[in-house]
Amino acid sequence: MEDTPQFAQMNNLLFPFLGSLLFIVLHIIIYFLLVRNISTRRSLCRIYSIILWVNMAWTILYMFMRAFVVAPKWIFMLVSISVGVAFSFFIAALVAGIFNAIFILLKRHHLSPRIKRYILALCCLYSIYAIYHGLEDPKIQRLTMEIPKLQAPLKVIQLSDVHIGGLIDEEYVAKLVFLINQEEPDFIAITGDLVDTNLANAANSIELLSALRSKFGSYYVLGNHEYIHNVYDILEHIRAAGIKILQNQNLTIGDPPLVNLAGSNDLMGNRMGFLQPDFEATLQHLNPNLPTILLAHQPKVINILEERLLAKADVILTGHTHGGQIFPISLAVLLQQPYLKGLHKTKTGGYIYISEGAGFWGPPMRAFSDSEITLFEFLPKQ
Repeated sequence: MEDTPQFAQMNNLLFPFLGSLLFIVLHIIIYFLLVRNISTRRSLCRIYSIILWVNMAWTILYMFMRAFVVAPKWIFMLVSISVGVAFSFFIAALVAGIFNAIFILLKRHHLSPRIKRYILALCCLYSIYAIYHGLEDPKIQRLTMEIPKLQAPLKVIQLSDVHIGGLIDEEYVAKLVFLINQEEPDFIAITGDLVDTNLANAANSIELLSALRSKFGSYYVLGNHEYIHNVYDILEHIRAAGIKILQNQNLTIGDPPLVNLAGSNDLMGNRMGFLQPDFEATLQHLNPNLPTILLAHQPKVINILEERLLAKADVILTGHTHGGQIFPISLAVLLQQPYLKGLHKTKTGGYIYISEGAGFWGPPMRAFSDSEITLFEFLPKQ
């Protein structure tokens, strides 16, 4: 096994500090725009303030627990929900700030506390809905597609963004394995962010993946989150579970061969300086008589790939976005990625699919997104 490069180890420590700083800033904004002067009763304002600062402390605790601390599940639940509450209340604070500015212009200052309380109540209801929806079992998203050059039907499962760690534990992974095996796929494609903690906290969950059953095996490509943990040890453990890792390479699937399956390292490798993506190597020496499925973690690869390389991929399977996970935070994802979720055409006539992910990052919350396992039934083109 190789040691995780020093730069990655530094990022493993830096990420919680930067995340904590972000949440401190968010809570300060929430205080000034929403909580301060939420009532004419000072005692009630103090109670709201105490709740806010306790929530801030829990978000900071979460940032460090995710990678370094093993704790009972109920503690992870408590501190992870605080992250979702912070984001939800931040949006509520921005809305409250807009109303407050309007009331100042209209000289109706006395209405501001009441509107703030209404906004806060709606935000609480929205958060409860998001938690309920986020804790639901993943659904099987079924798609049927015709692919040129395919000679026989092919059933493929895509599993993405499980984020093993914290609330995504052995029980959850065992459930995913059960749901996938019921579908009896020809092969399984795991498109990154499988693990989001140090190996010591994820080893048992990874081992459960050895129970995945398919005709031609399971294949995995790196996501961005594995890079900030002890990535080489994680990769070794994934191999030990019987999962083939595709690192800027391709192979043929089937007997006789039915499809080229290519997989690249994640774009995070360019920032970290190791395990970098090489799309030229990923898509070289393909069998020209077969269709090609490319596994890549982030959908923005379609904006990075040269057109001649993009044209080689009939279907690209990606994840990363979680479908936005929680609206309207999801809108920020579109600043970096071309799509949030679903099936789209590429400019060279192929297809890209963006999975919403089987797990979640941070809070067990989803709003206007669904936890999914995707089942593709690829058919010969008529």
